[in-house]
Amino acid sequence: MIAEDIYASVRGQREWTRDRPKPEHLSHIGIAGVEIVDARRTHGFNYNTLIEAYIKDDLLKRLVPIDGLASVCSGEPAVLYRTREAEIAMTGEEIYRMCRNALTPEEFEAIVAQVGAIWELHDDFYDPDTGEALQPQVEVPGYAHLTEDFDEDEGADLRH
Repeated sequence: MIAEDIYASVRGQREWTRDRPKPEHLSHIGIAGVEIVDARRTHGFNYNTLIEAYIKDDLLKRLVPIDGLASVCSGEPAVLYRTREAEIAMTGEEIYRMCRNALTPEEFEAIVAQVGAIWELHDDFYDPDTGEALQPQVEVPGYAHLTEDFDEDEGADLRH
């Protein structure tokens, strides 16, 4: 269950800060830890092994959405993305693109509106005023100008 009350003080906050409140029920997750909860199990990672699991282990194909859970970004069937700062209902592809600094401004806005700016959205990766990706590592859907210098070979890892 997503604990929303803890986010009341940061909901809508566009810039990440180290002192943002951390939900008690997520305190078991380490500083670089990530959990993805799907309909079958909880998958544990750190930021690097999460990207590796998407690229090498087809994690995207293995995630099973949780019945009745909709992504805050798209409304599509979702899984839970958890860190020590927040838990967010997102699709597997949205999680992948967030970890590769490639959310759309609309997705950035949706996450900020629900839980405030988390570390993954800090101002090295996204413009806090516009929500535009500053360092996308894969294509940002619908925003070609953000990936003009994008190398197709580097971003082809999910397009088998």
